[in-house]
Amino acid sequence: MLIALLLFIFVIGLCIGSFLNVVILRTLSGESIVFPSSKCPKCGHKLYWWHNIPVLSYILLKGKCGFCGEKISVQYPIVELITGIVFVLAFIKFGISWDTFFAWIIAALFIVIGGTDWKEKVVFDIHTYSLIGIGILYGILVTAVDLYQYYSLMGEFNFTTEWIIGNPVSSTLLGIIIGFVVMEVISRIGYLIAGSRAFGEGDSFIAAGIGAVFGWRTLLVVLVLSVIIQIVVTLPVYIKKEIDNRNWMVVISLGAFIIYTLAFLMAAQFGWLANTVAYVLSAVVLAVIGILACREIIRGIKEPENRTYLPFGPALVLAGLIVLLI
Repeated sequence: MLIALLLFIFVIGLCIGSFLNVVILRTLSGESIVFPSSKCPKCGHKLYWWHNIPVLSYILLKGKCGFCGEKISVQYPIVELITGIVFVLAFIKFGISWDTFFAWIIAALFIVIGGTDWKEKVVFDIHTYSLIGIGILYGILVTAVDLYQYYSLMGEFNFTTEWIIGNPVSSTLLGIIIGFVVMEVISRIGYLIAGSRAFGEGDSFIAAGIGAVFGWRTLLVVLVLSVIIQIVVTLPVYIKKEIDNRNWMVVISLGAFIIYTLAFLMAAQFGWLANTVAYVLSAVVLAVIGILACREIIRGIKEPENRTYLPFGPALVLAGLIVLLI
């Protein structure tokens, strides 16, 4: 029965994922997500129902339109599979509860936001505002349930300062404010370094939405995790571009910093830097190499044609999904 239930939820997730593809693509094109019915984006031919079976239709059609033969974007099965898997994992974590329902809505919004940002580097207000609204609604419901249960057991409630600051609604509102402010501050630091924002304005609203969903404490965890994800994804792309442009000083300094950092961590792990003098000298060398690498990177990104830009929104929502499910 459990396997059958999980399979059913997975199929529902696939169908929702198919709809999320429509939301992503039609939001970008400015079309209604309801009308007209599904059509090939290349030839415009109306699709039959058997062309819209999640994942299966893509496999049976061999990734091509059944009318014009043009390739179908791999985005369709990827989004469908991700949504199906996420729905199953959310159910496994939260079970049959309102938490699962909210987790599904939040995950769907994360996928849509990440999809539009990854595809066209665009974040739409309707999606981020919806995320913020869902976070506020969830905070209100959780707070109301907590108060009701407390009154049912104790008959009265003492509104202490600690409760006023720490209740879910307060945590949500603080999360919205802190998420937006932190991202705006970091983004505007980019003006000092490269003469432009470090992140788009949409990323600030994504962070506000994440703060609304998780509260300000967990928001900080999501932000740190998103930075790690962005670095892991961006670093290989950045290094390849610098090699192609023959910016050897950047490549050498950054490579030296990465290698020395790994060596430093390994030495500390095995106790080779137990001596305080050795540890301090090694740390100073690491800091000097890091500063030199940063100087070369900053010198390079001051030139617009030398910048490597990948949208930060997908890293934010991926970190949000990881925290939500794990």
